[in-house]
Amino acid sequence: VAVAAGAGKPTVLELPNGLATGVRTASDFLMALQLTGAAKTNSVANMQLRLPVVVVGGGLTAIDTATEALAYYPVQVEKFLSRYEALAADKGRDEVESGWSTVERSIAEEFLAHARAIRGERAAAAHEDREARIVELLQAWGGATIAYRRRLIDSPSYTLNHEEIEKALEEGIRFAEGLTPIAVEVDAHGHACALR
Repeated sequence: VAVAAGAGKPTVLELPNGLATGVRTASDFLMALQLTGAAKTNSVANMQLRLPVVVVGGGLTAIDTATEALAYYPVQVEKFLSRYEALAADKGRDEVESGWSTVERSIAEEFLAHARAIRGERAAAAHEDREARIVELLQAWGGATIAYRRRLIDSPSYTLNHEEIEKALEEGIRFAEGLTPIAVEVDAHGHACALR
């Protein structure tokens, strides 16, 4: 028997710049990830995620959002690189990049550099017969942090399922205690760049 009662009403934080590009509710992110199939290599879903990721909250949805973000990011940038390479081989690099705006070029260069680093790490790991250290790369690029207003042991995720928190920490998720956001900082293009 499955009782599909929904995940409840999403919380929208009333913050300055709270609707800036790059800010999403957790439920929207998780649903978009699943419904669009964005994490599948053959999907052309337009779902962009940049690092670092900061998830505000302390419940199981926050844990799911942080872990899914770190799982999705390598897939996203590797898909971007493979599609870029295919288009560049077919049409030429200049043709592919000719329509990019300044912002698009900056994001594309970031994604291409990260994808090449991941590709290089996977190749090195295969050559050295070891596990690829993708988590370390993700953390170097900012990773995913859960910002919660209380202590970890006071969080709903800890009281409901502390094993899930332990697993998230093993996967490289950071948990920052005692933090309450007061504003989203934006860059010159109006994109979220920091959380104050």
